[in-house]
Amino acid sequence: MPQYWRGTDYGCEENSLGGARLLVLGEAHHHKQAEIGTEVPGLTEEVVRRHVNGALGSHSRLFSMVERLVTRQLGQSLDRIGRESFWNSVVFANYIPVIAARKPKQRPPSHLWDGAAPQLYRELVKRVEAEIVLVCGRQLWRKKPHDIAIKGAYKVGERPFEAHVINWSDSYGAVATHILHPSGSFGWSYEENLSPVDYLFRVIDERRAVHGTAPVRDFRG
Repeated sequence: MPQYWRGTDYGCEENSLGGARLLVLGEAHHHKQAEIGTEVPGLTEEVVRRHVNGALGSHSRLFSMVERLVTRQLGQSLDRIGRESFWNSVVFANYIPVIAARKPKQRPPSHLWDGAAPQLYRELVKRVEAEIVLVCGRQLWRKKPHDIAIKGAYKVGERPFEAHVINWSDSYGAVATHILHPSGSFGWSYEENLSPVDYLFRVIDERRAVHGTAPVRDFRG
């Protein structure tokens, strides 16, 4: 299995996402000392924990943008309690399971997108029984596997985008959308990345309506 962060309240009805099981999928870790293609055990958990504690500095951009986007707290940073509450409610993993670069914004070697990564991603979605997946980055979106494409699922402006389903049982699958990568996209804005997140939570509410359970969107500002 790949390294991943699983919050202590993931899937709990009382968590900060109303119980929605959200997997946030990043691309890969970079590391100044470790060789590209090698694994650093415990790195994913360490990075998320350091972000929650406010110790990542400028390297917190991806985490900060994602948490504000999902909670719709667009105009302000979450405090430590807010960060802890959010990341304790989600699973976070990188698609490429090994060190892929020496510094930020350095692109992963092409061969690291293949190999074990696609199968490890499928196994993770099944293991955590994800309901929704937020994919960070357009290249990652194109590389990762899926089972079903939902054409025209949502729009950004007038442009339609598709969502993907990746099945983890005979009768259920996680629905995925993507945002531009917060750390590597010029002119990144919350406004153009809200639609894919809103779509994911509409999916959750529609599924819950079928089963007569409470919606999860109330937690969003």
